[in-house]
Amino acid sequence: MNENWDRTSYHFLSQAVIFLDVDDSKQLVEAAYAAYCKHPATDTFTLQFMAFITINYLNCCYHQYANKNYTESTFKFLQELPVDPAIGLEKLIGKFYQAVFSGDEQKARSLKSIIQDWVMRQ
Repeated sequence: MNENWDRTSYHFLSQAVIFLDVDDSKQLVEAAYAAYCKHPATDTFTLQFMAFITINYLNCCYHQYANKNYTESTFKFLQELPVDPAIGLEKLIGKFYQAVFSGDEQKARSLKSIIQDWVMRQ
C-alpha cells in the first residue's frame, strides 16, 4: 500500500469511502489511519478529513451490515484524535455509531437527540 498519504489523499478517501464495498474501504481506511499515526498532523483541514473518513466509513459499515469487528479500530482512532472544536460533531457522531454497534439503543437515542439539536442550531 502506498505510504505517500497527505491531506489531499485523506480528503479524497473521506469522500470516496461511501462508494466502496466495506471490505475495500476497510483496507484503505486502515492504511490511512496507519499513515496518519506515523505522521500525525493537527492542522484543522487534516483533522477534519480524518474525522470525515471515520464517520463516512462507519456509515458505510452500518449500511452494509458490517460486523462489529470492522468498526473497532475506527472507534479507537477517532477517540485518539486531538480534542478540537473543528471535529467535535464528528466525535459525537462516532459515539452515536459506537452505541449503535454495541446495541445500546438508549444511548444511541440520547446521542441522536443531542446531534439533531446541535445540527439545528447551526
